[in-house]
Amino acid sequence: MSSPEASNRQSRTGESRLRLWILLDAHRVLIAGGMALGVFGGLTVLGALDPTPLRTTMRGQDPTDTAFQALIAAVITGVTLIISIAQLSVSQELAAAGSQRERMTSSLALQEDIEDAADSIGDPSPATYLRLLCEASRRQATALEKAVAENSDTTLRKRVGRFVNRVSENADGIEGELADAEFGEFDVIRAALNYNYSWKIYATRRLRIDHANSLSEKENDAFDRMSDVLQLFGPAQEYFKTHYIQWEFVNLSRAIMYVSAPALTVAVAMLLYVDAGVFPGEVLGIDNMTWVVSAAATFTALPFFIFISYMLRIATISKRTGATGPFILRDSERLDVFDW
Repeated sequence: MSSPEASNRQSRTGESRLRLWILLDAHRVLIAGGMALGVFGGLTVLGALDPTPLRTTMRGQDPTDTAFQALIAAVITGVTLIISIAQLSVSQELAAAGSQRERMTSSLALQEDIEDAADSIGDPSPATYLRLLCEASRRQATALEKAVAENSDTTLRKRVGRFVNRVSENADGIEGELADAEFGEFDVIRAALNYNYSWKIYATRRLRIDHANSLSEKENDAFDRMSDVLQLFGPAQEYFKTHYIQWEFVNLSRAIMYVSAPALTVAVAMLLYVDAGVFPGEVLGIDNMTWVVSAAATFTALPFFIFISYMLRIATISKRTGATGPFILRDSERLDVFDW
């Protein structure tokens, strides 16, 4: 093998730990707060460096009125749009009885296939069924290794051994992540993203094709069972991802509604009650008006920061699970994992 299998997102995507933390792992409120702090600091520094103090400018042509009028319009329009998007996402759950029965049948079929592959049943939570899939993949990989143990093709035995080790290590890591995970939290989806089933399907097929002449019927059956288990990860991952994103849109719309009213209140108050004569004095050598206007503008933009923080995660998840199937879409996963 030319390199170890990418068993975590950082090694598979080639992205830095900080970037992955910002895009996926960090709490969305923390990311929104970080953006707000950055904007507040930037506005305050610019106001302090401006040769014409903001208070002086406000005595003539008041730029804060124009700015907060635009912010009020943006908040009202943005909140309406975001809630409409969330409603559109949730509306996918509203369907006729026939459609709901078809969805129920499909969900039950997937659940039963996972139970058959794992030869087990657990509580009906996404984390449990992802663990069952991991257990099934590890067991089938071990069965595959035993099936080829007496094969005369030494290269096949070595390659299968390496493949089994990687499948087992990946499954163990994901089961550890899922130990205390609850659906609705990002932990379940993070674990699902960590299982690069597309590479495993490719490796299984490549091993089978490269050594087709030396495989017995029993060994071919073992490869079939391995492939069948791996193929369950795609629809399971997509099913859980779809429901998670719907939950995220609901959380997004709710968070924006929580902050939109206070944000509008601050913006309207700045228009009606704040002029060049209020908040006299300085703090840390910076005019109090600069502090107040910077803080008010930042607070008014909070709905926008929350929107960005949630969409960063939703867009990243959608990109990383853009297609259900055996194709490997990212260059970072298109590696010479085996010395074929």
